[in-house]
Amino acid sequence: MPRLKVSATKARERLAAGWRIVAARIGRKKRGPKPYPAKIMKPYIDRSALRYRLVKFAFPLALGFFCLLYGFFYGLTAPYLIVPFAMPVAVLMLLAIWALPDRPHAPTKAMEFLFSGLLISLIIWPNYLALALPGLPWITVIRLTGLPMTFLLLICLSTSSNFRTELRQTLSATPGLWVAFVIFIATQFLTIGFSKQIPTSIQKALLQQVNWTAVFIVAVWVFRKPGRAERYVSLFLLLSLPVILVTFLESRQQSLLWTGHVPSFLKIDDPAAAAAMQSTTRGATGQYRAKATFSGPLGLGEYLALMTPFAIHFAVGAYRPIIRLGCAALVPLIFACFIFADSRLGIVGFLVSVLLYVLFWGLMKMFQERRSLIAAAVVYAYPAFFGAALFAVTFIHRFHTLVFGGGAQAASNAARQSQLQMAIPKFLQNPIGYGPSQSGLAMGYSADSFITVDNYYITLALEYGLVGIVSFLATFGLAIYFGARSAISQTALRDRELSLLAPLSIALSAFLVIKAVFSQQDSHSLMFAMLGIIVALVYRVSVAERRDSQAAARSQATTGALAKRALSGRRVPVAVSQTRSLPRR
Repeated sequence: MPRLKVSATKARERLAAGWRIVAARIGRKKRGPKPYPAKIMKPYIDRSALRYRLVKFAFPLALGFFCLLYGFFYGLTAPYLIVPFAMPVAVLMLLAIWALPDRPHAPTKAMEFLFSGLLISLIIWPNYLALALPGLPWITVIRLTGLPMTFLLLICLSTSSNFRTELRQTLSATPGLWVAFVIFIATQFLTIGFSKQIPTSIQKALLQQVNWTAVFIVAVWVFRKPGRAERYVSLFLLLSLPVILVTFLESRQQSLLWTGHVPSFLKIDDPAAAAAMQSTTRGATGQYRAKATFSGPLGLGEYLALMTPFAIHFAVGAYRPIIRLGCAALVPLIFACFIFADSRLGIVGFLVSVLLYVLFWGLMKMFQERRSLIAAAVVYAYPAFFGAALFAVTFIHRFHTLVFGGGAQAASNAARQSQLQMAIPKFLQNPIGYGPSQSGLAMGYSADSFITVDNYYITLALEYGLVGIVSFLATFGLAIYFGARSAISQTALRDRELSLLAPLSIALSAFLVIKAVFSQQDSHSLMFAMLGIIVALVYRVSVAERRDSQAAARSQATTGALAKRALSGRRVPVAVSQTRSLPRR
């Protein structure tokens, strides 16, 4: 094979040419123009950035590790710490509700259905008959209706701008009331940090948002609609009939009607539930004290005392004769139940309701019929009437015993005075508050004892401090003021449903008096519903007054234009809609 002869010079030239080609290509890649970085305009982000790629990789690992620890400790502590471990799930649920988009229709019908179910179960179902699973709070009928109602309320607030607008408009009719109410809610949560039993205080505060706050907000929206207030008040009076019947039967039987007939799955192993299931008698006299569907005879007396102004209103109002006769017969039946329950509290609320309604009736009749002699006689003779009632309660032994009690009630009166003396130094020591459900411990009772505080204002002052008790009183005081002022307006006097503002204001006044001697919260949900009714009816009165004033202004302008045309002899254009009711010339 012949050998190729290549000179050294040509070889070096070829190697140099090849190297120049390789070097040119490498140099072009190194020294070429750099690509222009793409700029991402806000609010867009660059998902291909390094930090986002790290998050995509690290977040699943961190979430999996958290779930592993969460499941381990849940299995280790269940069923004793189910409620604390449910908090992350609740937070995620709230975030999901907050992120929901706006919708044209909100689930308001289902919310109102649950609202009515809560109020009905509050009255006719004993709250101490409930499911008690280990590690969970009592599953009562009120909670079975209140929790889904609150869930639907949050959905309506999150997804419906119309719902929020209507709610804002209604609350604006009572300025100051909603501010005091928001402050009262804030104190319930802010005082949790001062509690010695934080889990118990958190549970109490959350339940109050369901039973009080959510009920008030739903009531404000529901009773905007005409006819709802009268329908629900009629429902309250109808529900008092089975309560009165059970009271009569229980007083005759001398024990609860369902004693010995309660299924095992509804029995609660709790001192409060056990005390509610036992028969109650007055120690000094041995008289049996009926309590019907409530936890005690005082709870029964409070509810019936709050129903008294509505029974009187329907008895003397512009209703059908059969309704007026039935409600008139209901008043002595209510008073008889106070005797069967041996409830001085109920009698006090009954007297407050009667005395205040007489005054309201006289004022409303006087504003409605200026020349009514009966209304004028009632109003001008009211101081004498009130003084006679006060004289009878103070100096006539039988009436004094009914209201203030005698020797048989001396122990109860002494206990209330002793609790007041115990509470005042504790309140002065910490006027900020000791946290929800901590009033008994703050007064010095042991954690294992059955704690009961008779004065609800002591409970408010010790649990929520000075700000809490002032905001609570301001909320209900402003509601009474707005309700009473609107009840005697011409708009309310012409509308039968709006006239319910009078008994509603009286019921709230009786409630504030009753709370001075009764601290249990059996009827609080009902009272916050009535608070919402007053706010909604006051808003409707303000809307009607604004509409009437605008119509009067238009009518005055029309009359002025017609008079000017008649005097000048010229033709002045007048809107057709404003002259339809005028006679043809």
